[in-house]
Amino acid sequence: MTDLEATRDLGRAMKGFKPWQITAFVTATAQRSLPNYALFSEVTGFGDISELTHSLNMLWDFIAGQQSAKNFETLLERLEEQTPDVEQFDMYGVYPALDAIVALTTAVHCAIEPSLDDALSNATLSLSTIYRFLSHVEVTDLKGVELNQYIEQHPLTLQQLDFLEEVVSLIDRGKPNAELKKALRLLASNEGISELGISIDS
Repeated sequence: MTDLEATRDLGRAMKGFKPWQITAFVTATAQRSLPNYALFSEVTGFGDISELTHSLNMLWDFIAGQQSAKNFETLLERLEEQTPDVEQFDMYGVYPALDAIVALTTAVHCAIEPSLDDALSNATLSLSTIYRFLSHVEVTDLKGVELNQYIEQHPLTLQQLDFLEEVVSLIDRGKPNAELKKALRLLASNEGISELGISIDS
């Protein structure tokens, strides 16, 4: 399944989602990518991971109906300060770290003004992060159709697609309360392992 096909399927499944459900989906994808930023920050000394976890905490509370999005604009300002400039780092890790910040920033935007398109963009971004990672790390000799087939059938890609579908299913059945917040956050945190298989304790 291509990224486009996966996004279309998710879009159909999420068509009737309420604003809080859209935000919950985007927040889950952002949570899953957090270890990518954490490892980059640990290696380079750039950024403050606590700023990202603070934003995630606020988002999860918002999803549970325990927090208003009234002052979320300040989160955007704080996240901007944690955004790495790819031109300043001569290492691959800056790219998944940047993707993680983009995903989290999109989640905050969705809390302020929900957008299904933005939510689906986050899903596509997570798959693109895997594509770029595998292209860079595992199969630098493959191109074109062979590369696409390899990545589409790779366990990381399949696991992420399963995760996205499970998130949609959980949100579709749930209500905006503490119980859903706990279940969804547990799923998204994945014991501290990102969609790239990177551990937050690496």
